[in-house]
Amino acid sequence: MFNKQDQIHRISLPLPFSLKQITAYAVESDGELTLIDAGLHTEETRDVWQTFFRNHHWTWQQVEKIIITHYHPDHYGFAGVLQEWSGATVYMAEKEYNQIQFLWNRSAGDPAMVSSFFANYGFPTGRLTEITKHMESFRSIIEPHPIDFEWLEPGNTIQIGTSDYQIIETPGHSDGHLSFLHENEGSFFAGDIILPKITPNIPLLPGGDENPLATFFTTLDKINDLEIRLVYPAHGEPFYHVSKRIAEIKEHHDQRLQKIVNMMKDNQVMTGFQVCEQLFVHRNLDIHNLRFAFSETLSHLEYLRHIGELQRSVSDGVVVYLI
Repeated sequence: MFNKQDQIHRISLPLPFSLKQITAYAVESDGELTLIDAGLHTEETRDVWQTFFRNHHWTWQQVEKIIITHYHPDHYGFAGVLQEWSGATVYMAEKEYNQIQFLWNRSAGDPAMVSSFFANYGFPTGRLTEITKHMESFRSIIEPHPIDFEWLEPGNTIQIGTSDYQIIETPGHSDGHLSFLHENEGSFFAGDIILPKITPNIPLLPGGDENPLATFFTTLDKINDLEIRLVYPAHGEPFYHVSKRIAEIKEHHDQRLQKIVNMMKDNQVMTGFQVCEQLFVHRNLDIHNLRFAFSETLSHLEYLRHIGELQRSVSDGVVVYLI
């Protein structure tokens, strides 16, 4: 049975992307609150948080913890403001915080490294500036950064409400992604690692996992072995039947991998961008979604290379794949 002392509230926070919302959670128990994920730093996010607290007659001083599942801006971006309002500590993986600094620290981070990385795989030269500007644009919606952190270690537990949750590293979507499992009740705060309607982006990015799709498959197997009753995802409605959803996600990726193999048989030699263009040929992608599509195309190509289906070479300074 679920702990009746804990009330789990879902907060739908708006996003200015084709993916229109992220779900944050507030776990209420004995007058205290634990927040899970934060949203972007936008006026719309600010309004939703303030309205939600006002409607529930909460004060910001009731917030005991702010938990961030991973470093992506739609999860981390408003954490600094939530900390300013509440004084609560932010809990996350140190690996994920380091990735934020790697990309977006104003003195040491370098958003342009994504453009340089993409160029190596054939991304059009004329659009690289768009990628750089797009990555730079995230700085304003993840600031201010929190200043008080506690680093979460997989294998340990963290109290959420009145219950102890296992801290589980669930990489693939990001290298240090964390999820949280109540072993007795089977409730699972998943972040982005498993979603009910869409598949999480599995990107190949500079400085990250060299075979993230293989890592993601391993994570799905790990999740499948857990005794999960109900998943609380960061996008979409809570859902049951985890094994069924995992099978659907794996089938999606298997179909995409086979499509790439067939494409390579027809073309013999292709850059990553040429593969991406054919995979998403009927979609008019803005720069945000093109970044997702391209980085995930690369993760599939690298997976196929690691299992021996493809080879990789360099032609005129650009990585090409061969079958």
